[in-house]
Amino acid sequence: MKTYSRKKTKPIPDDRTLPQTSPAAELIANNIDLLTQILLRLPAKSVLRFKSLSKHWLSLLSDSGFASSHYRLNPKPLISSLYFYYNRNKLESVSLVGSSTVPSLSFLHRLTGDFRILQSCNGLLLIKVDRRVKAQFIVCNPATQKFRVLAGHGGGFYESLTISLAFDPSKSPHYKVVLLHQYPPKIEIYSSETACWKNIVLVIPYDLTLCIRRCYRNGAFWNGALYWLCDDRYNVLRFDVETEKIYMIPYTQCGRILPLDKTRYFGDCGRGGRLLLIQSYSHSTSRFKICEMDEDCCRWNVKLPVDLKTLISEFPETESQNFYKFTVMCVVEGEEEEDIALILAIPGKIISCNPQKRTWKVLRDFAPGDGFINYGFNYNSVFPFVESLFPV
Repeated sequence: MKTYSRKKTKPIPDDRTLPQTSPAAELIANNIDLLTQILLRLPAKSVLRFKSLSKHWLSLLSDSGFASSHYRLNPKPLISSLYFYYNRNKLESVSLVGSSTVPSLSFLHRLTGDFRILQSCNGLLLIKVDRRVKAQFIVCNPATQKFRVLAGHGGGFYESLTISLAFDPSKSPHYKVVLLHQYPPKIEIYSSETACWKNIVLVIPYDLTLCIRRCYRNGAFWNGALYWLCDDRYNVLRFDVETEKIYMIPYTQCGRILPLDKTRYFGDCGRGGRLLLIQSYSHSTSRFKICEMDEDCCRWNVKLPVDLKTLISEFPETESQNFYKFTVMCVVEGEEEEDIALILAIPGKIISCNPQKRTWKVLRDFAPGDGFINYGFNYNSVFPFVESLFPV
């Protein structure tokens, strides 16, 4: 006996019933110059999605020339997310732009050994990979999920005073990694353009040598130079990446600042706009000043006095007797040029607040029992990220 299915089958369409591509779409697809001009004006996140359409599109969108042109048309992107560590080794992330997705670092798990982020700079991450024999260091772009191993060096150089990433896409698609050694004072520079290291022996006066020996490990890249705070006479150390010259800015010139243990934030606020410093005698006070380095790179000026007492009183969990429990994770620029947002960690939450407008919003809630606390890290464990197309 024959059986028949009641399921209806759809007729196979002939060419006349298939959707036809419009003449305008065909014109764009066949005109590489026109297509490129359209893609250059899309956000980086959208452009990255088109890489999977074809090998031709992948080749076009992976080119460093395309990335440079895209940046020129979309300069100074906003910081879109943060990677951060808390409870020592737990890596987490938070989006600052309303999206729940942050580029995953799962592509790094193919590496042998545990990895840890050391620094971020304009869309690139500098990462240390722990291995059995020696450590390995890489630079990666989480948006494109590509990375490069820094050849020619073992893990021993991590014991040097500091290792920093310098990348300015407005000037070049290439980045540099700078090693500052204490004993004897010298600098090693890796260039992605040449894929090799070079040594610079420093012949400098004693006071500058002393400053190098006492500068803080985590530096900040801003305006073409790396900056470090120092704990000797409260100096600021500056290394010009292009000229490869190192300078000391004494507090008598840049304005007296507090010791390093009073620092709550030090870094670029995004868009390449400002180098900011926040210090206070107590980390539990709600009142402090945001200072900005002037354009001549020689003086700290008060950018904005801040009083968060009224704002954070909206969150009772932050109040404990006579002090407030919060950590300044990052300072970012808003969509308007003069807007500044403080990204704060409070018990169980990460919030963004605008001290000028006295507004706030919750960026992330942590589930009870997951161990998140606001005092388990500081700004040195936080790494701002902007999406970019630049290859590594």
